[in-house]
Amino acid sequence: MARHCSGNGLLLAGVIVSLVGLVVGLGATLEVPRYWMTLMVGVALLVAGAARRLVLRGTDPTTRSER
Repeated sequence: MARHCSGNGLLLAGVIVSLVGLVVGLGATLEVPRYWMTLMVGVALLVAGAARRLVLRGTDPTTRSER
């Protein structure tokens, strides 16, 4: 069965890049040391991944690409 390739992967990549930019910009504004920046980006990505999992928890995996 062929899988329909939608723009969900590109949207997710855009969200990740935007989130990283937001955290780096926020860290620069708050003058956070560079060695903490990696931790801040990692925690932000973990939170975003957990939120995405909570949103998609009850959905059928075969219909996720249609959302």
